[in-house]
Amino acid sequence: MVKERCNSALLSRFCEVYIPLSPSVFTYGVPEGADIQRGSVVWVQLARRKPTLALVSRVHSEKPSFDVRYACPHESGYVFSERYMESLEWVSKYYISSPMRTLNVFWPADFDKFLDALLAEKSEPRGEAPSNGPEMEVCSDLPPLTGEQETALASLVEDLDKDGFRGTLLHGVTGSGKTRVYQELVREALKRNKRVLILVPEIGLTPQTASRFEDYLKVPVVVLHSALSAPQKRAGYLAVLDGSAKVVLGTRSAILSPFDFDVVILDEEHDSSFKQQDPAPRYHTRDLAFHLAQKYGALVVLGSATPCLETFRNAKAGNLKLLTLKNRATAAPLPEVKVIDMGKVRQQKGVLMSPALREALSDCIAGGDQAIILMNRRGYSKIRVCTKCGETLYCKHCHIPLVYHKQYNALMCHYCAALYPVDTPCPTCGAETYEFVGGAIEKLEEEIHEWVADAKVIRMDRDTTQNVGAVEKILTSFRNREYNILLGTQMVAKGHDFPGVKLVGIVGADSGLGIPDFRSTERLYQLLSQTAGRAGRAGSGGRVFIQTLNPTEPVMQYAIRHDFDGFAETESSNRQMAFYPPFCKLVEISCGSRDENLLRDTVNRLESILRKESSMTVLGPVDAFVPKVQNVFWVKLYIKTQNLAAVRKVLAPILNAPKAWVAGVEIKVELE
Repeated sequence: MVKERCNSALLSRFCEVYIPLSPSVFTYGVPEGADIQRGSVVWVQLARRKPTLALVSRVHSEKPSFDVRYACPHESGYVFSERYMESLEWVSKYYISSPMRTLNVFWPADFDKFLDALLAEKSEPRGEAPSNGPEMEVCSDLPPLTGEQETALASLVEDLDKDGFRGTLLHGVTGSGKTRVYQELVREALKRNKRVLILVPEIGLTPQTASRFEDYLKVPVVVLHSALSAPQKRAGYLAVLDGSAKVVLGTRSAILSPFDFDVVILDEEHDSSFKQQDPAPRYHTRDLAFHLAQKYGALVVLGSATPCLETFRNAKAGNLKLLTLKNRATAAPLPEVKVIDMGKVRQQKGVLMSPALREALSDCIAGGDQAIILMNRRGYSKIRVCTKCGETLYCKHCHIPLVYHKQYNALMCHYCAALYPVDTPCPTCGAETYEFVGGAIEKLEEEIHEWVADAKVIRMDRDTTQNVGAVEKILTSFRNREYNILLGTQMVAKGHDFPGVKLVGIVGADSGLGIPDFRSTERLYQLLSQTAGRAGRAGSGGRVFIQTLNPTEPVMQYAIRHDFDGFAETESSNRQMAFYPPFCKLVEISCGSRDENLLRDTVNRLESILRKESSMTVLGPVDAFVPKVQNVFWVKLYIKTQNLAAVRKVLAPILNAPKAWVAGVEIKVELE
């Protein structure tokens, strides 16, 4: 019936549907007697393609002037709630996208299989869900709450029984026991028959967090994220679809599931992973959580030792309740932080670790303790330089220097992943002689093995975590003390709790300062503070070594003192003077094309349209930080405004037109 066309005059009911990634909303006929309503999942045929799933946005009796095909309900009969529909449409509007592009992000890749599983469940009871990850030894005998934790919990529990929007920032130093407060809060929420969504920034945190909550609550925790196996994804999503899920734990995309939570917890809320990058819409999990809580009534808990400035300012202004945990739950002091000025360190050329860090690391391992070393640079060496003309070797497809990876015995582009032979001739002079300049994490791994006796190093970066389950395996083996040194990029800084870690070293701490991003200083402070917070969590004696060429940078000094309030005050003052968020809304418009002349003409045309709107301050156009990626040139425009409605009015017709505004030019929009 899906393929049949019918005279619209013979039908009494019609439906408009969202088809993932389609250019517009389409109208279909409703078969006589079919139970189709807003939110229904239906089969439709678009042009000559195979039947596909679509979501009904509206059912009406307005006869179109053209013949239509039928829409047929999916065999499962599933209907999304009005809350889900409104959420999808709000994200589309707020982030200047279309419901069809948004639906492509909201629906998981195997959604049709999940509906088939739901249909099968109606025929026979569902068996036990598969495990969400490797088993971990979790202590059931949790320590009693500290006084600070008791006070914070009492305030949160009080909010559980209220109606409407309730928002709280739980600002606790690293190791202050925020997760312990979450556990008690979820237990109290379940007593009141409330549903809880727990969000973490990284997939690697889900096994540890799920185990903690399941062990304490003695109820199943449904895990949702992209790296699960197919059976795990199906079982998790099925529990949400059939309504059996009471506690859902996941990464960013879990908030898009049809789980009508009463409480949502964003742990490490400052983390940039909570913001979608590609594809559009480029939503922020925190904004959607706030919207749903305000629209439908819910408690939002944001937890962090280093909250983002927007959140901190909202809390200081009274828009969010501010709860503070100033001390570590174990009564252990915050670690001693030492900044090492690498400009003054005399050592062998090319050696990455200072003598002080080498000695401290050796003593730590000799004492039977563990250490975390962070270097936020993948590969073995940062650049390859021609010894004849001094030219740096760039990727042919991207305007970015190639990085030598000893693991692959090749030069790699970190933007398009292209590999080049190490001995590629210099494109400028043709010379085949070269040298590597600037060490990276693979070289640091070699150095640790060379200098530290009994070092058992496990590395965690993008190159070692490509396979499904690799992150969990690495973290579990380190937690089980199979290794005594965890060496990694910024992945190692995110919320991990390793009681055996007494030493943290940060090599090349100032590498993020050169990025032209108004958040770069904030992100550097967060990285330093979060990484330092992994040391000495279970007892005294935690030490942190920060190696830098810029020891007098204010951000370094605030990190030494664990002074978030001082950092936030200084950074907020700088942002206010420059009129950056949180004192305005910043919209970043990225335009890309393979035709550089067409790109420049299009950007200039767009700029002239934007400058006609008096409520906007338009900056640019400027080349992107990496101006060419995969043979596509990129140019950016920025808008500072207090009036996002005016921005949407101008950009929505351009971004959501059925055909590209200018053929051959891609336009991306991000709201900061």
